[in-house]
Amino acid sequence: MRALGLSLLPLVALGTAACGAPAARTLPDESYDDVATVDRSHLAGSRPAGPELGGSRWTFVEAACTEGVPPLMREGFARSLSIASDATGLVLVIDDRVGEACTETVAQRATPGANADAAWGMHEEARVTVGECPTRVEEDRPGDVRVRGQFLEVYVQRSVWCNGLELKTVYAPAAPSPRTEDEVIRHYTLHFNRRDPAAITSLFADAGSLVEPFLRTAEDQPTRHEGRRAVFEWYRETLASTPWLALKIVEVSQGLTPGAWVVDWHYMDPRLDAPFAGRNRFTLAGGEIFEASIEITAPQVEVEGLDAVDGQSAPAATGEVPVQDAPTAPASDAPAPVAPAPSGSPAAPSEASSPTP
Repeated sequence: MRALGLSLLPLVALGTAACGAPAARTLPDESYDDVATVDRSHLAGSRPAGPELGGSRWTFVEAACTEGVPPLMREGFARSLSIASDATGLVLVIDDRVGEACTETVAQRATPGANADAAWGMHEEARVTVGECPTRVEEDRPGDVRVRGQFLEVYVQRSVWCNGLELKTVYAPAAPSPRTEDEVIRHYTLHFNRRDPAAITSLFADAGSLVEPFLRTAEDQPTRHEGRRAVFEWYRETLASTPWLALKIVEVSQGLTPGAWVVDWHYMDPRLDAPFAGRNRFTLAGGEIFEASIEITAPQVEVEGLDAVDGQSAPAATGEVPVQDAPTAPASDAPAPVAPAPSGSPAAPSEASSPTP
């Protein structure tokens, strides 16, 4: 079955002022589309980005197509960028606001070419949107991530922002600051759909907790996982057990107390015949999650546009949301084991908990 689309909450605009102008600014050259023969002279004076950018945050300065500023990046546009680094390259997490009706958070993997002069590969991993957004998921395409003085330049060929031509965006370093509450929620959803337990857990406070209903206590109550390490282990076991999953945010609302948020969603993975509905309740403070709880609100929901795809639906799928009794607590004070991997995993061929946010 096809993965569901994503949506989420508006983000808070970040400032776009720069400390100065980078030298030798050039417009992107979209006159080619053959990476093997490309003229890359427009990158002169810059160097390829490297893993040292992991953990950095950036503020949008400007963007350019050959025709000028992309129409969508004019009045009412705001963007921020954060970068993670791993063994294969960089993950660019981009938060956009386009006017008053659209917000998006996109995770784009940037993989370096075979040498310093080769183009990078750009691959969109996940997208979280809210409102009527004029953009869309972009196909894999060539690009570049460059450093010019203090500025970061990102080139993407065949961009929807430039009507299929090349887009260049420029960023200035941003001072470290706590994430806003709505940003925490967006990033939580984005990294869940990326199936990245470390990125999810990094949003939790050291003493943060997760309450989930899939592993039941002896009293038939949801299980609480206390502390960042226990939360990580639950997400690690859960997310590793399915080849793809999709979360669609239906509604985000603020609770009655400071830092309280409620997120309603639909969830789907290949073992289910139909999505089910659920809810997260978050307690946030200082840009971190102090508690996240999961509730199931409907075992099945109808989702428009969900098509069957050969080989994606598990043969024994029932559409029901599985739960499991908690194992007997160990004699020590160590946390109880997390739920085994879901059905279809080598670790648990029959009984399982279902991955959820």
